[in-house]
Amino acid sequence: MRINVVLRFIWLNEIKPYVAVYERQLYMGISMVEHKHKDTMTTYQSRAQHFVECDECEDNPAKYFCKTCPGNLCEKCKSKHKIRKITKNHEIKEFGTDDEELVDFLYCSDHKTKKIECYCDPCKTPVCTDCIVLFHNGHWVRTISSAYKEIKEEMQTQKDAIDQYFLPEYTRLLGREAKKRSELKKEANKIQNEIRSYTENIIKMVKSIGEKTVQDLHVQKKNGLRQINETSDELKKKISRLKQIEENLSDHVEGKPGITFFTPTDSNLLKEFETFPETYNYKLPTFQVGPLPSKVAVNFGALANLSIVQEEKETIMRSAQL
Repeated sequence: MRINVVLRFIWLNEIKPYVAVYERQLYMGISMVEHKHKDTMTTYQSRAQHFVECDECEDNPAKYFCKTCPGNLCEKCKSKHKIRKITKNHEIKEFGTDDEELVDFLYCSDHKTKKIECYCDPCKTPVCTDCIVLFHNGHWVRTISSAYKEIKEEMQTQKDAIDQYFLPEYTRLLGREAKKRSELKKEANKIQNEIRSYTENIIKMVKSIGEKTVQDLHVQKKNGLRQINETSDELKKKISRLKQIEENLSDHVEGKPGITFFTPTDSNLLKEFETFPETYNYKLPTFQVGPLPSKVAVNFGALANLSIVQEEKETIMRSAQL
């Protein structure tokens, strides 16, 4: 497989471009011996410096590319290309219709005149034929289009996981915390009303004790709300981070592919989100009414500490696809 791939690279990058130049020169009546080197170098430099410049006239922007030559063509030269007897059966495609086809027209960052032809699996990088010979000899390589498809599918899988599972689940948890906040406030208000109603029925001396008890309740409510807010803040940070990752993945998945597209993605990118933060239930104790003999301060009643019970931890059950 490696030998066949290398032979194909040599054909595509070393022999086939000369054949394409020779075909054009035959049509125009130009001597191959006099102009082969000049035209070939001009073609390579044009492709390296102007990604969408027409390779025929070198003046107009290219809107099409010939998969047979290969070559970039403007509207006018494309029509001529289809008329010529020697090139009329060539396969011509329009730019921008298929990202995978555009991948075939990326150039090596180290060897400016060489197209990216394959992807080195051990090194996780796109390479040209020169790269293979100089730096990746003996490595397992595959076509750039297959690597593009696999990386894009992996990014899409992670994006789908965020859109379809992580964001909805974290949003649901945040909603639960908001509900707990409302219920805790409601419960605290109810108990507070009971305390004040009870306090109003006793003598003036006891009111200070009642108000102190209310203050104790507020302290416990505040502690509970603080704990809820801390949990909510942590969930919001997770959601913000997920949205940021999702946005970065969207830019790669939906944008045009470039060399940076093939930078290996972190296989543990979503690991930190697979276990949800610890959450708790909050339960204020009911107000305990005491008898009112001579020792009012002792028997007025008291509030126990705020009950904070950890909920059963929820762990993400990832599907077999992930």
